[in-house]
Amino acid sequence: MKKTVEVSVVFLDIAGYTKLSEQLEARKLNQLVQTYFLTFLEIIQNQHGDVNETAGDGLMVIFQSDRSATDHALNATRAAFAIHQRTASLNEEYGGIFPPIQLHTGINTGEALVGATKLGTGAGQRWTFTATGPTTNVAARFAGSAQGGEIVVGPTTAERIRAYFVLESLGEKTFKNVSQPIHVYRVIPPGIYEKIV
Repeated sequence: MKKTVEVSVVFLDIAGYTKLSEQLEARKLNQLVQTYFLTFLEIIQNQHGDVNETAGDGLMVIFQSDRSATDHALNATRAAFAIHQRTASLNEEYGGIFPPIQLHTGINTGEALVGATKLGTGAGQRWTFTATGPTTNVAARFAGSAQGGEIVVGPTTAERIRAYFVLESLGEKTFKNVSQPIHVYRVIPPGIYEKIV
């Protein structure tokens, strides 16, 4: 059964993936993605997120409040932050083995139709947890607009996390296939804020 609930959706993908795929042989690139994503999954579970799908170089994660007492927007942002920090430490750990990577991340909060969806047919059939609707699409657009290493969030997410994270307004931006401009914000990592001020 699908139901409409409020969720926060995190989209993340590897910056410059196409270039990476030209530099590395397929097996090594696959190894890199698996190594990094496996540790991301651990963080996502700790923050009560559900991984919706992985596409080559990207992840889509859904956060709902019934999974934990904390607001899902906060869980989503905490997970995104922890993933960015983990990426930095993995880059150091695997320096010389893999080229360092950066992520583009977008977070959007709003209503979505969530539930299980059947994928494939016959023996290869599986159920996956999905969220569909504009909230999801916009989160993907935010990720697409983010620079490497940036976390871009929409106004609803920003409102919910304002007390816990430093936000920098990027102003109103227009996104492909989205009718109205949306005010977006960049989440500033702790410790970097002092350098800006």
